[in-house]
Amino acid sequence: MLHMLRQGLLQLQRWYSRTSARLYLPCIVFCRDPLVLVCYDWDFINCAKDFLNCFSKNRAKSIHVFLQLGWETESPKNSEAFARAIKDILPQCSRLKITVLANSRNEEKILSGLGLHAVFCNQNAFVEESRYPLLRIPKRYDAIYIARLSPFKRHPLAAKIASLRLIGDRCYWIPGEAKYSDDIVFNQLKHAVWTPHIYARGIPAEIAAAHCGLCLSQTEGAMFVSIEYLLCGIPIVNTSSLGGRDELFPDFAVKTVPDTPEAIAEAVQSFVEHAPDPEKIRAAALEKMKSHRETLRRLFNEAMAPKTFPDSRPFPHKLILRCTKTPLQFLRYGLRK
Repeated sequence: MLHMLRQGLLQLQRWYSRTSARLYLPCIVFCRDPLVLVCYDWDFINCAKDFLNCFSKNRAKSIHVFLQLGWETESPKNSEAFARAIKDILPQCSRLKITVLANSRNEEKILSGLGLHAVFCNQNAFVEESRYPLLRIPKRYDAIYIARLSPFKRHPLAAKIASLRLIGDRCYWIPGEAKYSDDIVFNQLKHAVWTPHIYARGIPAEIAAAHCGLCLSQTEGAMFVSIEYLLCGIPIVNTSSLGGRDELFPDFAVKTVPDTPEAIAEAVQSFVEHAPDPEKIRAAALEKMKSHRETLRRLFNEAMAPKTFPDSRPFPHKLILRCTKTPLQFLRYGLRK
């Protein structure tokens, strides 16, 4: 009965969010005048017409948009397409300034070279650490992989791990991915304990029950779950990637290995036998996050001048960009079309 009630409340919340979203642009506003907002890259580009129409009606003396990157822009194809899209938008509003929050130093260099204003400021620094406490519970799994069942996540690389926890939705809504999802769950990793979805508040306990976390994609964005592993005090078995997730990795808590199931299983076993101290992992991750928070606070202060974004004001979790937004959040942080 309690489960059915929770499901009903979740569906109601999603309905309210979708209804409200039709009235608001996909961004979060941190200052109204001057107008300072944060948005994901292609959310902004794909809704550029609506944003520009809104800006034309807005009386703010200046408009500053900070763009987080949901996918890597280090490869030439992605970086050049992104730069062209931004350059097409900028001339259409003289008050508009766009700052790209690059997830890696290389991304910052590439985008700056293409004529964009880019600053190294990794999205993972804005995960709220209080949501991911250290939990002292018995270990049940050698490794955990929290990732939707999509090919780019490269789940087969975990095939040699004997005790494996998987959390991630099967992607029936994405054309061509249903076969991959079924193959992972029912064939290649059928030995794993798999759950399609866990409520956010239950994730720390799932992470803490594993000896280490997996990051196996070759290409994506900065991968929020990578910092969630570290904040929960478990080390990471990682493969080389584009997207910037490794920028906040403490060296002592991560093993980056070749893209083979054997190498990954060996690294996992190494952490099973001897893992770094959870408190040291968490502390090192928080130290890495600090400079990026300071960078965004400085950028906000420059954009808001003469107003300020005070040191006492915390950043909301993931800047609310990848959180379920309620009507009240839209009212407080949203920008009406």
